[in-house]
Amino acid sequence: MQDTLLVEIITEELPPKLLQNLSNSFSEGVFNGLDKNFLLTSDSKLTAYVTPRRLAVSITSVLDAQAEREVERRGPAVTAAYDVSGKETPALQGFARSCGVAVDDLKQEPDTKGILCYTYKHKRPGQDLGNILIKILQGLLPKIPAPRMMRWGDGNEHFIRPVHNFIMLHGRNLLCESVELLGLKSTKSETLGHRFLSKGRIELPHATEYEKVLLESGEVIASFEKRKKLIIEKLHDASKKENGNIVQDDFLLNEVTALVEYPEVYVGKFNQTFLHIPQECLILSMKQHQKYFPLLDNKGNLLSRFLMVSNIRTNKSAAIISGNERVLQARLADAEFFFDQDRKKTLASRIKKLGGVVYHSKLGMLSDRVERVSKIAQAIGLQLGGKKLAALASEVAMLAKADLLTDMVGEFPELQGIMGRYYAKHDGMSDELAFAIEDHYKPRFSGDDLPRNMAGICVALADKLEILIGMFGIGQIPSGDKDPFALRRHAFGIVRILVQKNLDINLYELIILAQEKMPENIRHNTKNDPALINNFLLDRVRRYFSDQGNDYHAIESVVSPFGGTTPLGTLSDIIPMAAKFLSTEEGRVLANANKRITNILKKSGQEVTCTGDSLETMNMPDPSLFESDAEINLWDALQRIGKESEILKSERNFAGALNILVKLAPPVKDFFEQVMVNSEDERIRNNRFLLLQYGRVYMNQVADLSLMVS
Repeated sequence: MQDTLLVEIITEELPPKLLQNLSNSFSEGVFNGLDKNFLLTSDSKLTAYVTPRRLAVSITSVLDAQAEREVERRGPAVTAAYDVSGKETPALQGFARSCGVAVDDLKQEPDTKGILCYTYKHKRPGQDLGNILIKILQGLLPKIPAPRMMRWGDGNEHFIRPVHNFIMLHGRNLLCESVELLGLKSTKSETLGHRFLSKGRIELPHATEYEKVLLESGEVIASFEKRKKLIIEKLHDASKKENGNIVQDDFLLNEVTALVEYPEVYVGKFNQTFLHIPQECLILSMKQHQKYFPLLDNKGNLLSRFLMVSNIRTNKSAAIISGNERVLQARLADAEFFFDQDRKKTLASRIKKLGGVVYHSKLGMLSDRVERVSKIAQAIGLQLGGKKLAALASEVAMLAKADLLTDMVGEFPELQGIMGRYYAKHDGMSDELAFAIEDHYKPRFSGDDLPRNMAGICVALADKLEILIGMFGIGQIPSGDKDPFALRRHAFGIVRILVQKNLDINLYELIILAQEKMPENIRHNTKNDPALINNFLLDRVRRYFSDQGNDYHAIESVVSPFGGTTPLGTLSDIIPMAAKFLSTEEGRVLANANKRITNILKKSGQEVTCTGDSLETMNMPDPSLFESDAEINLWDALQRIGKESEILKSERNFAGALNILVKLAPPVKDFFEQVMVNSEDERIRNNRFLLLQYGRVYMNQVADLSLMVS
């Protein structure tokens, strides 16, 4: 018989930030365990329920017992079952004993490789659902991912939080009523409703009615997504009534959904005098400390009202609202005090104190880091905009970390940079400098804004390069999923800035430029090889262009040969054109021919070059040694078409430079059909190798065509 299964564990309030992960681990663990034990059908569907006080899972079409199954065990090969005297080996005797039968009861059958082996087949009776489910839960619950487990009472049971109720219901039937789990037995088909709005225990007549009964009798919305949807609707309704707009925050929305079982939204107010404080401080204080949703007007300015999501629905909400307003009043008063105190000192006056803050035991104090970033930013500025930009970038870098010593950033580390902008403006500095101080951390995360001006760009690049090269220099290289200093994120930020701002500087130049400003022990560390750092950054380049939806082969054909030596903004122009070239029949023909040339040169031990710059130092083939028209025609085509492509590339007409190369397909095809490259005459053979090398370089001026095909 099959029916819906319900498993529910009611606890003290679970950690809200872990709630969804706990639910996924619990529900999927139960489902997969039943599936492995042949208790599910093709119609079985999983529904996970989770609230602050419960983990539950409902699965449809679950069998009440396993079907009888035929089990086959495979033993030793027949050739290994007897010794030279014909006696049974211990391996054969041991296999028979483990099966509980005599050797004569075993059969001989070939395995998947055709080797004759001893086998034993028998029918295994199916176990009932309850016994299997208990074993699944006993193995699953201790392994649910949580930072620490708790113990309660005088028992030995431990779980994320103390447990109050446990139920396993299959249809209308309770399972394993006599077996304990976490110190409790599933002896009644009852659950608990809302902590404040529900009265007593709630009878569950059938597993399929769990969600309905909890809502109607227990005032609990068991589905996380349905609670979240209701919260969104109520937040939007309340914000419209207040003529405001909600500050969007998915993380906060998930957190408050994990804090309530039946949500209600109320409107609170705070004193308008606090609005002189930077609104980022007020918003962060409301969201982070109190889990409130701030409201903005249509111009993006903070209103003196906020929305709170409560776990209590009542017609007398005044006490709830006033209590929350009093708590927020104290928080905002603290923020006001910090802001007033911080402005008594200038940013510049705080720079010296950075010498008292340790950055890293192997990289010195924070003041040492600031000096390095300043020098790197100055060098980048000099290259991108001249002396004026270099001087401004250096000044920004010296001031950029000063706000770390302010009280406001000490309370809210998330405001570093932001408060630096406010304090810079208070000190009378220009908008350009103030915005650059804030923006030097950008992009902080995927999708974040980029710096708004060139000074901010220079310092952002310098800041990220300094930490990247510094950490590589002391051996802190990311491996696997370990990246404690977020070097991948910093590297990805460098890539985004270079591509999206289309800066005329390449990765290798940046690395060398930054390394020159690092301490000698960092510069000369073998782990700080520029090529190693360049490859690390190129991996982020590949990911960036892949995320933009570009073809893998097109990316590889451009990034591998040119990624470190060509500005990334230029690569972003070339890659789509390489993909378009590859989509044509002529393009694929030429790419395959190029790959064939590459393979011939590699097998023959010849040097394989790939960039147009190599032509200046290459030995030219000798036309007098050509023996066939195919060689002459290819050489003439390369001279004519290759140079046209080179001119188009210099004009940044990358599409034209690639497309004109398709004219090389016929002479290349004729060459391979009519010419034997490995001539017995060494001079002829080497001359043909030079012709192929020359052709490969000309064909690969824009992209390495050999990497366009597998």
